[in-house]
Amino acid sequence: MRNLAIIIPTLNGGGAERTASNLSIFFDKIYNVHLIVFDARNIRYPYAGTLHDLSLPPKTGKIGKLINLIRRISRTKKIKAIEKIDVSISLMDGPNLVNIFSRYGHEVVITSIRIFMSKASGFSGSIPYFREMLMNITGSKSDKIVTLSKGVESDLIKSFHIPPSKITTIYNPCDGELLLEKSSLDILRSMKMGAHSVATMGRMTPQKGQWLLIRAFSKVLKRIPDAKLYILGTGILESRLKELAEKLHISSSIEFCGFMEAPHRLIQACRVFVFPSLYEGLGNVIIESLACGTPAIACDCLSGPREILAPDTEYVGSLKSAEYGAYGILVKVANDNTFDAKKTLSDTEIQLADAIIDVLENDHVWERYHNAALLRSKFFSYNSIMREWQNLIEHCIS
Repeated sequence: MRNLAIIIPTLNGGGAERTASNLSIFFDKIYNVHLIVFDARNIRYPYAGTLHDLSLPPKTGKIGKLINLIRRISRTKKIKAIEKIDVSISLMDGPNLVNIFSRYGHEVVITSIRIFMSKASGFSGSIPYFREMLMNITGSKSDKIVTLSKGVESDLIKSFHIPPSKITTIYNPCDGELLLEKSSLDILRSMKMGAHSVATMGRMTPQKGQWLLIRAFSKVLKRIPDAKLYILGTGILESRLKELAEKLHISSSIEFCGFMEAPHRLIQACRVFVFPSLYEGLGNVIIESLACGTPAIACDCLSGPREILAPDTEYVGSLKSAEYGAYGILVKVANDNTFDAKKTLSDTEIQLADAIIDVLENDHVWERYHNAALLRSKFFSYNSIMREWQNLIEHCIS
């Protein structure tokens, strides 16, 4: 039986971590799975196989980070040698570097790019030197690179000149029945969910754009006073987002739910799910909302939302009005980080508010996208996506 290593920073939240969890469980019956984690404290996702905890959590400062990287590479290489790893899969930038520089013998190295790299530096879209260097190393030293969307794949080819033959796209899987099965009904019993409930989920970072939704929600409440917004997630912007809600005098209509291990019953109970990101790799939570049968509204950012909600259309750059796609609604992506409660709503925020109001008020719009959501989610079924990973591994080995 082949020996497979999966390298990930943690198992305590995030789309890449969830993918690592899924890969370990699926492949445990096919290979000898070794899950290599930088910091195994606070594990929240299930896993299978042998867990190797490097016990090397993140460090601050350039020197500290460099020393940490060297230690991670050294410890990972020892594990690969002892366990005679045949194939190693890494997800995210740090694990990709560790995977590449810890290569052992004739091992096959598969790296995975999870974000739109040319946009990941910030709002300007400039590509800093470190990103260029990282992608040059990843592109030249990986046997195969897996991207989680066609948009990310195209970006690697155009912006970083990685040969198309080295890249393959495999979407994240989503099992709707399993998501709801693991979700607790106690969540709903503890919350008085109204008919006009709105949900969003994601880390509270500049990438995710939750302030856009909060500002837009102030307009929604003028039309629908009993509307309620549930924000799931934690992060560095949490205090600023709460402060923004208070300054807009709408904090009583917004519930900051923090991290929920299995929040999908809540998402299912909401009338609409909103995804206001400025850039993405894919936007896995959109797929999860579709699997819950909840209509989705998303900013038309690079990349992911359009591939999910309007897969047969081309990205046009900036939407003048909301686009009602085959499987969900797209609005103009923002290019700022305004936390000023007094500033006039932007085009993005107005489009978000109007689309939310439309889904909340019109049953025919909700029903259309509820049915479309369930249909689209089947494309991302767990078994079919995992078989794509298996086919890739077998192809690389052969």
